[in-house]
Amino acid sequence: MGVQCCLLCACYTLNLNVIALFVPRFSLISSSVRFLVPKPKRYCCVWLLRCQLASVLSNYCKLYDQFVESKQKHVEDLSKEDLDQEAKKAAQDALEKLEIPDLRLGRAILENCKSCAEQGNVREEMRKEENFFGNMFRMIKHEDEIVSGMACQALANAAFDVEGRPMLLEMNAIPEFVKCLTYKDVDTQLSAARAIGNFAMDSYGRQKLFESKAMAPLVAQLEAKDENGKDAIEPRRAAILAIGKCASDRSSAVELCDIGALSKLLSLMDTHWKQLGQAAEDAVERLLQKSQSAKLWLRGEVDFEDRTSDGWFDMGVGRPYTSLTDLQKETINTNREVLLADASQDNRLKQLVEEVKGECASLGLTQIILDKRDIASTDIKKKCVVKIAEILSQRLGGSILYDKYMDFGYSTEIQRCKQLRKSNVVWVGDLKKAGCRHRAFLFKYLCDLVLPYLCRLERTKIERGAHVGHAWNVVKFFGDVDQEGQQKTYTVDLMHNVGSLYENGTDFNPADEWAAKYQRKDVYHFISLG
Repeated sequence: MGVQCCLLCACYTLNLNVIALFVPRFSLISSSVRFLVPKPKRYCCVWLLRCQLASVLSNYCKLYDQFVESKQKHVEDLSKEDLDQEAKKAAQDALEKLEIPDLRLGRAILENCKSCAEQGNVREEMRKEENFFGNMFRMIKHEDEIVSGMACQALANAAFDVEGRPMLLEMNAIPEFVKCLTYKDVDTQLSAARAIGNFAMDSYGRQKLFESKAMAPLVAQLEAKDENGKDAIEPRRAAILAIGKCASDRSSAVELCDIGALSKLLSLMDTHWKQLGQAAEDAVERLLQKSQSAKLWLRGEVDFEDRTSDGWFDMGVGRPYTSLTDLQKETINTNREVLLADASQDNRLKQLVEEVKGECASLGLTQIILDKRDIASTDIKKKCVVKIAEILSQRLGGSILYDKYMDFGYSTEIQRCKQLRKSNVVWVGDLKKAGCRHRAFLFKYLCDLVLPYLCRLERTKIERGAHVGHAWNVVKFFGDVDQEGQQKTYTVDLMHNVGSLYENGTDFNPADEWAAKYQRKDVYHFISLG
């Protein structure tokens, strides 16, 4: 009560609204204003409450700062090696007698701050009050978890506003919100996750989240528990939504997949909690839009719109998703083969990219041609596809007859490349001989650089037999349609009749028999490659 009296003396203008800060049973008065007071007067009452609340909060912060300063001084005194026993005992006694400012008061103040900050127009007024949000931020660092949690809930409301987020980022608030994810109180967990999700709404906020290493704690929140150890559904859902927003950047999406977000979200998709299942499904889609490696692993395909880039890898089928960093650390295994395309590190791949770009340019490929959809531009694009196929085939051991594919023998080359890098990760630039899977992987990467949005990679869905891991590419050319206007697509032959484009067919045009043959589909699905 001594602390309360001091504050009462300091805030001599207190009226009944602010008495709510001191008397628990009136703690809901601020949130009740909108129900008890007519609208024209309501804003005035809230404004008065905001002004007085700012003053009370400021005074409480000063008292808490004095407490922290005194505590720190006593701790430093106790850590001095040259301190005699009598002085050490005095410091210890002073530390034990030191009283933290009234916790009930602090909680009541911040409860009212939270209630006020729930209204957008009041938040606007609160931002005008000098250091109002700054004092709330000081309280989020309070050593009492409840007081800190209440401050988190109040500040989280400010993150909803476009004007509020830069203010919080300037305070370096993200690490504090991340800390609050671990609190026992479910409302605090929920508020922290929502705040992080709001920061992720723009690229600058996502960059700050990335720099603050907020992704791992956010993923851990997918398994959030309440204070009784039971599953906390709403904080989990808020974390899922925040992950979906963070996945708007490729770097964040890749990191989230690498640290287990994808695997956990996939398990939540099958949960009996519908509110989690749908949100998890949406978040997975967002992750796959930005992480082509994860999409290839999960779906066995990378679509026309999915542009690959340096760092793209294919870890094969039948294994849990693993980050590239962890894959590179694995002990070399003859049965383990991961493909990596990264021209920023792979000099041979970089040379191949430059060769492909040069050849396509000599065929007349320009940005203007890429944007056109007429017959002439389509013809140039088709010639580029054929040229890329020829360059790739020549680089990777040439062609072979369809019925002799099993005699092609490239496994020794794969092992050589693995030993070269001391890893199961094969740099595609190192390869001098390769099969359909490797060629399809590299072809997609090259096409995305020179013919963006025109190439698709598909992999067979089977997990047993001669065709496991078999992959192929499908290309399309905008404006290349059948008589009814349906888009034509073609399967690219990279292995046998290199450069041939086999039409996949439309509702009006039959498919080329070689399309299914090259893809090992239909009846060819059961025929051995030998």
